[in-house]
Amino acid sequence: MSAILLKGGLVLTFKNNDPTPHAFKADVLIKGDTIVEVAPDLTAPHGSCEIVDCTGKWVTPGQIDTHRHVWMSIMRGQQADWLLTEYLVKMTATQSPHVTASEASIGTLAGCLEAIHHGVTCVVDHAHCINTPEHAPAMIAATIKSGIRSKFCYGRAAPIPAGFQFTPEHAEKYRSWQVKQITELAEQGVQSGLGAGRLSDRVDLGLAYDALSQADPKNLGEHQEIIKLARKHGLSPITTHYVGGPVTKYSHNVKIWADAGLLDKDVLFSHANGLTHKDAVEEEWDLLLKTGASIGATPEDELGMAHGNPVAYEAVKRGVRVGLGCDCVSIQSADLFTQMRVALQWQRGHDHAILASSSGTAPLYHKYSSASAFRLATLGGAEALHLEHKLGTIEPGKLADIVVISVDDSINLAGTIDPFQGYVFWTKGEDVTDVMINGEWVKRDGALTKVKWGDVVGDLRKAIKGVEDRRASPAEEKMIYEATCKQMGCAVQ
Repeated sequence: MSAILLKGGLVLTFKNNDPTPHAFKADVLIKGDTIVEVAPDLTAPHGSCEIVDCTGKWVTPGQIDTHRHVWMSIMRGQQADWLLTEYLVKMTATQSPHVTASEASIGTLAGCLEAIHHGVTCVVDHAHCINTPEHAPAMIAATIKSGIRSKFCYGRAAPIPAGFQFTPEHAEKYRSWQVKQITELAEQGVQSGLGAGRLSDRVDLGLAYDALSQADPKNLGEHQEIIKLARKHGLSPITTHYVGGPVTKYSHNVKIWADAGLLDKDVLFSHANGLTHKDAVEEEWDLLLKTGASIGATPEDELGMAHGNPVAYEAVKRGVRVGLGCDCVSIQSADLFTQMRVALQWQRGHDHAILASSSGTAPLYHKYSSASAFRLATLGGAEALHLEHKLGTIEPGKLADIVVISVDDSINLAGTIDPFQGYVFWTKGEDVTDVMINGEWVKRDGALTKVKWGDVVGDLRKAIKGVEDRRASPAEEKMIYEATCKQMGCAVQ
């Protein structure tokens, strides 16, 4: 078995069941796909061993993105000023249904590579662009090709028809082949010897399912059937959106899942802003804590698209499992460094405002540290996926998903005193020099190794142009948007 020895770096990590952040000089020995030893002055084992000098560098756990629509890298540059209402009409209803399998594939490949570039080693991909039977296999192949660790959550839903004219025939057309394909994909892992729901040694099949939130409580049969099918075949996580506010006609999503008898620890609620809505119920927090169901918080997106205020630190306070995510990479930053900063600073500002309004005094100390944001992006993400026994820290026995960050040579980081502050507030993708997933280098000396970016960018630009060329004219877009907003009962600014 080949080995890799990372020598002389500053290890930044939390440890399971330990609330203290740890920063210490140590070597890290990897054999195969596993970290086997973390200690100072390790000696390279006999046989084949790659020795990597990490002097002047930080050695950190890979980041875990708990909610990202990876394929949406083909839509960058047109959506950053949109609210959720515009996104639902101008993208979900009018663009996404026409994205081809090849476009979704190159978007997925580019999106995975972008995540790796920024130090994300594991991503929960809410793949809500399964328009034809060719889409999911193409997107999965692209994911595997990139080298990332992924929970590819199959979006079981029919694309929104023109004019929002839903019919039973439209829904059934997609339901029949999607359910069949989910079963076939899940069984591939069994046939290959990887196990149920496993698509490769790094890519697992999950389920993205949003329909339950709008379901008739008296007619839950179809929804219960698909969730039970997913669990039968080992699909995990089962991820679903839960935002708050008037745009979504706020519903108590956690309670809906519980009342349907479907809430369990494998359910991952993306955003979960509804938990702090004015009509929120305390019971939902209790249900999350009791079942182990978790939250994928995307603070930058939530603030910009009017989902509601971020709940990441509220979940931390309550002991609910929570990680961070980027959500729509066509709208928000595609790195977790930004998400850490936004989550932390929003919470600080929120707490300060409460203190000022209640007592008229200024705070003496911050309640939450930079290290707490680091934890959200690493071990917190692992906990949200119930994978803290495998991922999220640098400890013996964990899978070797590791990021090396250049410090001494960095314009951003040279002279940093507190490494956790430096990691959260000043690190950028350019500082991520090396990324290892499953014991394999996927970024080395600043360059991607599995797929060269130069081999991707041309096809990515063609796909972006193809999607943009099919976009409605500004006048048509405005007309559709205003008509839909009137139907949904929201204001047009």
